[in-house]
Amino acid sequence: MTPPAESMSNRSQPATPRTALWRGLFIGTVALLTGLAIWFSCWRESTISAAASATVPQTLRIVPGCITLHNSREKQTIAVCFTRADGISRDVTLEASVSIADPSVAKLQGRLVLPLQEGHTELRATFNGHAVAVPIVVSDADKDRPVSFKLDVMPVFLRAGCNTGSCHGAARGKDGFRLSLFGFDADGDYYRLTRELATRRINEAQPAQSLILQKAIGAVTHTGGKRFEVGSDLYGSVLRWIEAGVPQDAADVARPVALELLPDNLLMETSATQQVIAIARYSDGQSRDVTNLAVFSTSNDTSATVTPEGLITAASRGEAFIMARFATFTVGTPLIVIPPELKFDFPQIAETNYIDALVDQKLRKLRIAPSGLCTDEEFLRRVHIDLIGMLPTRQAHDAFMISRDLNKREKVVDELLKRREFVDLWVMKWAERLEIRSDGNANQGLSYKSAVLYYNWLEDKISHNVPFDKMVRELISCSGGTFRNPPTNYYQNTTDTLKLAENTAQVFMGVRTQCAQCHNHPFDRWTMDDYYGFASF
Repeated sequence: MTPPAESMSNRSQPATPRTALWRGLFIGTVALLTGLAIWFSCWRESTISAAASATVPQTLRIVPGCITLHNSREKQTIAVCFTRADGISRDVTLEASVSIADPSVAKLQGRLVLPLQEGHTELRATFNGHAVAVPIVVSDADKDRPVSFKLDVMPVFLRAGCNTGSCHGAARGKDGFRLSLFGFDADGDYYRLTRELATRRINEAQPAQSLILQKAIGAVTHTGGKRFEVGSDLYGSVLRWIEAGVPQDAADVARPVALELLPDNLLMETSATQQVIAIARYSDGQSRDVTNLAVFSTSNDTSATVTPEGLITAASRGEAFIMARFATFTVGTPLIVIPPELKFDFPQIAETNYIDALVDQKLRKLRIAPSGLCTDEEFLRRVHIDLIGMLPTRQAHDAFMISRDLNKREKVVDELLKRREFVDLWVMKWAERLEIRSDGNANQGLSYKSAVLYYNWLEDKISHNVPFDKMVRELISCSGGTFRNPPTNYYQNTTDTLKLAENTAQVFMGVRTQCAQCHNHPFDRWTMDDYYGFASF
């Protein structure tokens, strides 16, 4: 929620103490729960400037910043990124001079670094007079990691689209075969593959003739069509597992605990390309390049497209969010696309608060100048509607227009914040969010007396400028009777634990968790464990 006091004054003067109190009331939770993340993001992106006179130097970097290969089968996708002084970056992997310091330890094959023997070396890149190097660590180069159903085969079903909601991941499966949606139930999937129909889906005597492979390569009729090629990495992983006797993983097998997408926060010009790399972190402390197993997507293919291999192509001017899904994780990075060689100077403008700083930072990257100062009439109308939900009176309009006070906008804000209508408007808004109402039946919600006491409690908090984080803390942690301690009506109003958890997440955290009740969220990072863990808490 943007504080009207600052947005309507359009940065004409610094905020008054009264305005600061109001801001604390309505965005305190945001500042507490996400402040550190926001400021870290600001710090990380602060090197990007759109001004022609920017002092940020050109930079060359290799992603990832460290390459670790743990066995003979591992490989690492790389990207060499060049960032200009104006913040625009592009992938120069194919243009740069890239080499490995000790070619006996590892070798370079296109964008892939492959292990040769145990040891340490460096990957070096030079471009446009810049040079950079990252370490390469190879261990157990002569050993092959045992094939794993959860680590090697399950990701194939996700990458090939087998366990999506429109295919075998549907509630009832497809054509008699069902997989868990996006692989949230690996043990159940193992059973259905190996035990549900003996010798039908898996053929250990002739692994290549297994139905799971024959359908995927299009050798036999398959409603889903051809999913991968013979000899591909996906084909090889499933074939290797069947040849090994379809082993079931031990209970302590490493599991993915995080997913990272590199590089992040991209600013690109039209028609430029950029390879993104997905790296999974595992519970045993190791990391693994899963670019060839992750599923990539874009939120706006008009501005940017992404191939199944993770190669982004910038299209029309705009913004997109590039996402990668692997195992139970979905991560993404914002991407802004601007026309090539766009000339733009960001105007010098005062920032009176941290919201201005965040907005200006985004506008610089978008190459958009801030809106100009609104007129007095526009300001007066907007600030009245925002703060008290009413239009200004004729007398208030005339007095404001003839005033020559340089601080008259701030004074109007302070006056409106003191009015009873301000409290009434925001109590009404939050009463709707908290569903404070009575249907006359105490057994189906709140009684009339409970609803009145609950409403009065909310009104008292807002009228006394109680910071929002304190108000929510009192609401969530309350106990006692609904008459003696009115905020306990929050739990009386919704007695179903799961519904209460969903409401709490949506109202106070801006997160919709409903989809994770029956399966991992199909479009977000929330899992069933997150959903029921939060409900239990």
